[in-house]
Amino acid sequence: MPSSGAADSQARARPSPRAPIVAPPLAQTGVHADLSRELSLVAEWKTLAALDAADIDAWRDLVARALEPNVFLEPSFALAAAKFLPRERDAGALLIRDGARLVGLVPGRVEGFAAGRPVSTFVGWTHAYAPLSTPLLDREAAKEVIGCVRRALPKLPGKPRLILDSLVNEDGAVARLRAGELAQERISVSRFDPHRRAMLRPAAGRHPLASISGGRLKELRRQRRRLGELGVLARRVIARPEIAAAIEAYLALEARGWKGKAGGAAQLDVATRLFLKEAVGALAAEGKARIDLLTLDEKPLAAAITLFSGGRAWFWKTAYDEDYARFSPGVQLALDLTEELGGDAKISLVDSCAVAGHPMIDHLWSERLAIADWMMPLDAAGGPALAAAMGAEKIRRLAIHGLRAVRRIARG
Repeated sequence: MPSSGAADSQARARPSPRAPIVAPPLAQTGVHADLSRELSLVAEWKTLAALDAADIDAWRDLVARALEPNVFLEPSFALAAAKFLPRERDAGALLIRDGARLVGLVPGRVEGFAAGRPVSTFVGWTHAYAPLSTPLLDREAAKEVIGCVRRALPKLPGKPRLILDSLVNEDGAVARLRAGELAQERISVSRFDPHRRAMLRPAAGRHPLASISGGRLKELRRQRRRLGELGVLARRVIARPEIAAAIEAYLALEARGWKGKAGGAAQLDVATRLFLKEAVGALAAEGKARIDLLTLDEKPLAAAITLFSGGRAWFWKTAYDEDYARFSPGVQLALDLTEELGGDAKISLVDSCAVAGHPMIDHLWSERLAIADWMMPLDAAGGPALAAAMGAEKIRRLAIHGLRAVRRIARG
């Protein structure tokens, strides 16, 4: 995984902003505010739905210069989410520019009492289909952008005094840079729900399947042989132009499985289905998404959607035909992807996007990505109100975890 050291040393060589920061009003149309005459930094807030063609072009250009990639914050994915997912339509972003150059994009929303928060909080944008909050920061100006954002946020309507970022990659370059800046200003971070999810990190001289136990690998290969005795077993890699049909195959498999039985399959919800089709289709057109199918006599038995950005990959979605569960078709397909992606020198890391302790992928991938939610004040002053807000967040999460446990027991 790339370190933030090089970017940090470059940032330290540049002067820090000295002019007072005046943040823009929160408005859909966006109102500019000169944040630092010395560095020509300008902040602008817009809802994602209000971004124009020039904004989106600048956003795409920033993606190529990001200190740390995040495919879920690429325009093709994020704009589809804001367009179709009902709870995400009001999401906005703080855009930081250095002259005409977009150097930062930090999406989120301000939440207060109506959302159950005793202190106004800027909540970084994630959602059920975006398991990573890493903002896009120009690698040449990341340090200045971080400081600029923190000074701009308190001026937004609602005047947030806290930041809550969910699903932070604590090993990533952005998190390391932010942690260093916060430590210098003596601002402490409260970590919630820390966990470690499976990842695959290709390494020269190491076989991608080396971490799988010999007994497990032997059994999977036996199952594959038995499955192949039923017909012609094949794997297809689909990017374009057949991606639409492959998306339909994935949706159908998911709907017939446990998610469909629980009512959570994308096929069963019009908005989610439209989002998935548009996001994956648009990324595939850019060469940043593909669908792998494991087929038996051309009938799909398993499907996996993998997303790509900046030398990283995300094993985002997978589904399989439960009628063939005894042959582990989903695991067979994951095994194929492990061998291929784990041997690709152009990929530095594959994020499983899975929950901690996942019963399938954790047995295939031995390395782990440190993930946590970060809450922090926007200044070092803190105070009783902020301490109360952090205490309320702990209580809220305990209640949510308790409710989930009750539901699991009820199901089973």
